[in-house]
Amino acid sequence: MNFRVFAVVAAALALSACNSGSPQVTAVPIPSPTAPPAGSIGTLGTLTKIASTIDVGTGAGAGDQNPYGLTIAPITAGLETAGDLIVCNFNDAANVQGNGTTIEDINPTPGSIPKRIAQAASLQGCNAVAMAPNGNIWAAAYTANDNPIVSPAGTINTTLAQNTWYGPWGQAFNGGTASAPTFFETNAKNGSVTRIHIMPGPTFSFDTILTGLTYSGVPGTLLAPAGLSYDKTTDSLYIVDSNANRVIKIASATTAPANTYAASGSGFNSSNVSVVYAGAPLSAPISSALLANGDLVVGNTANNNLVEISPSGTLVGTKTVDSGVAGAIFGIAATTVSGAQYIYFNDDNTNSVVRLSP
Repeated sequence: MNFRVFAVVAAALALSACNSGSPQVTAVPIPSPTAPPAGSIGTLGTLTKIASTIDVGTGAGAGDQNPYGLTIAPITAGLETAGDLIVCNFNDAANVQGNGTTIEDINPTPGSIPKRIAQAASLQGCNAVAMAPNGNIWAAAYTANDNPIVSPAGTINTTLAQNTWYGPWGQAFNGGTASAPTFFETNAKNGSVTRIHIMPGPTFSFDTILTGLTYSGVPGTLLAPAGLSYDKTTDSLYIVDSNANRVIKIASATTAPANTYAASGSGFNSSNVSVVYAGAPLSAPISSALLANGDLVVGNTANNNLVEISPSGTLVGTKTVDSGVAGAIFGIAATTVSGAQYIYFNDDNTNSVVRLSP
């Protein structure tokens, strides 16, 4: 049985079971009533199932399911191939929330079979992944309450235990801007954002750059700051503020002062933190990715819609990508192929990764 997260929107949405053996997603044209902007989700109309994300290994972690984290490998190294999809499973084979311990590599060709990269107790409850330029995978592990760095060969290099974590829930990389390569992480148990600078050695420095975001629920109904996306051109960190149905932005995120920014009511104590967009059609959003046109695509769990928002806060469009039970969309990654925009997302109704393309 596969699990999905539901949102509470006006009235409670009931949790329902779903057969993980659902049929393959077929190509479905999705028309738009008006001509959409070039490169937007309105120009994308074909849904293609790429592969199951269920772990096919043996021993511990076998059968892990309910994919959450999703990113794209930047290089070929170890068990990774450049352009492959890197997925982590949140649930175990018995579908217990937050018990998954595996990371998979999936070739983005339809019909691919997942290949296990790593399995470890320190990955328990992995829900978000981001890649370093050398192929290292940074994983936010909610249940293990750590932030493992996994080599391309599948070795756990460190869990960054020197820092105090509060239910890691989001992960993003800044591409190496400013003085040091930097990762960002959100915490679901206290509504904070942590910045991790990678220093020579390597050593790591940890700063809290935002506090006071709201959170609610437990694994299975958890809404907390998540869905991190980073825009290198503006040094902006976008955060999907799930419990508030909004997207916020931290400007100059790599150099933001530590222990300074905080939520204050519906706003913030600094103009460097702002609300990009709030309210409908966002509905229990969890994930996001930057598109080639600079817009942000956000995944709703309450209705399985993708929502496109411009950096200036304009609603560009919406698209339903799973007409089944709500709570299916987790993890989004975007890339271009021969100039065309591709969006990949994890669909927990089918335990699969799906591509949205022209």
